[in-house]
Amino acid sequence: MAIGKDENSLVWKDKTGTYKLGYSQKLMREQVRWQKINFAGKCALIATLLILIVIILYVLYQLDRINFFTGVLYR
Repeated sequence: MAIGKDENSLVWKDKTGTYKLGYSQKLMREQVRWQKINFAGKCALIATLLILIVIILYVLYQLDRINFFTGVLYR
């Protein structure tokens, strides 16, 4: 059971008493937090790129359907 409710608290209490969380454990906790943020950011970036690729392919398909490229090439 934690004495402090916030994530930055370094003092924890268990059945035997109170002990301090080591600095390396605090750094590990922050590293895991940043890894989660980076993973979410990468997922959002990949989703955005996929949506843009689909939009570009759709536009190229529509332009080809109306013979846009043929008209430009043979003018």
